[in-house]
Amino acid sequence: MSDTQVKRNTILAYGGLATPLAMIGYPIAIWLIPFYSEVVGIPLYIIANLLLVARFTDVITDPILGQLGDSTKTSIGRRKPWIILGVPLMMLAIYKLFIPGSEVSITYFVVWMMLMYLGSTIINIPYGAWGAEISPDYHQRSRVVGGREGWTLIGLLISALIPLAIEVSGQGITLSDSIKRMLAAIFIFQDFSTSGKMSDILASMGIGIVILLPIFAAWALWKVPDPMPSVEKKVPLMEGLKYAAENPLLVRILLIIFLVIAGESFRNTLSLWFVRDVIGIETVGASYARYFIAGLAGIPFWLWLGKTIGKHRAFCITLVGTGSVSFLCFFLERGDFSEFHVLFLLKGFCFGGLQFLPASMLADVVDLDSLKTGGRRAGTFFALNGMIAKVSAMIAVWAAAILVDFSGFLPGTSNSDSAMLALRIYYCLGCAAFFVPALILTWYYPLTKEKHRELRIELENQ
Repeated sequence: MSDTQVKRNTILAYGGLATPLAMIGYPIAIWLIPFYSEVVGIPLYIIANLLLVARFTDVITDPILGQLGDSTKTSIGRRKPWIILGVPLMMLAIYKLFIPGSEVSITYFVVWMMLMYLGSTIINIPYGAWGAEISPDYHQRSRVVGGREGWTLIGLLISALIPLAIEVSGQGITLSDSIKRMLAAIFIFQDFSTSGKMSDILASMGIGIVILLPIFAAWALWKVPDPMPSVEKKVPLMEGLKYAAENPLLVRILLIIFLVIAGESFRNTLSLWFVRDVIGIETVGASYARYFIAGLAGIPFWLWLGKTIGKHRAFCITLVGTGSVSFLCFFLERGDFSEFHVLFLLKGFCFGGLQFLPASMLADVVDLDSLKTGGRRAGTFFALNGMIAKVSAMIAVWAAAILVDFSGFLPGTSNSDSAMLALRIYYCLGCAAFFVPALILTWYYPLTKEKHRELRIELENQ
């Protein structure tokens, strides 16, 4: 059985592309809905429904692109051509969404959201499959995926530092003073007024993504091999989906991913409003900068724990930790800054494991499918993962926005006590509805490292 160590430089180059991709995910999850509701002025329920439409069209493309990726054969590999295609589309769509100008129609928002999602699909599906194919080994895959998620957290940290830099800036403030203010906001929890700066925040993040995306994509394309495995059997899309539906382990891990992403997406949709309007912290960028620093620091621990007790047991601990923090936040009052910062740091530490452990578990399931079908269909599996993740996020984001809107919450205004209580309940307790069943499914997950080792031996002896 192959257990060749993947070179660190390969992991770094592969993982680097996750940085700008993460920089896209953070503002869309946290800042985009508040920006288009508070600054552009589109009603919250309309934004929720528009996002539902845009996401639905994106979901349809996922299995198609996964199948196309698995069938691609070129001199540079089968994953790289799709990334080359997706990068310029993503750059244009991000620029249009994040720097929309003065006249923004509903059609404008929907079209560029759909194109942004399409660009994301074209990049992310082959990118995820590529990581699963770099090594067949159980622990080497954890290193590859862990390295990628380390870069993901760096991207998220950059995305948090950009709004923080805007938040602490002001007329007559020098660069030196801005750096001092940023450090004060991060390390001594000093708060700054941020009213009227959301447009500048989103525009700066958009420019950062447009600059970094082609740079990191070029590094990965240049330095990371794109294996072209010998496929004994080509599995058509519909037949492949049938095999997938009959694979109970795949169904299980996809259901776990669905539930976890739904819980995170539901809460993230409300996060800025909870931090700013319930707790009273205006410098939201500083809170997320600390959060992602804690997540980055936690990755070595989750790698070690996954190797020691198994990925699924380690993942259970992240679920318990994350859910407990959210529950405790319900008891915080306005002005409880220190208590919130401590809880948010704990959640950030758990976030490191929450990010990469399920993806590493999914990569192991690919081997079970290969043994059954004779195909090498990592692209199809990660397309299914992408589709499930998008459906989950689509439903959760829509539900969160519709529920707080129905409760009378109006973004950017002074809200009633009942609307604020509804926001608190949904943010703090909403994820429990998703995390509890995910925890049960994960605790009894059967593909341990010992069983995966036996699977790889059987696969390589075919």
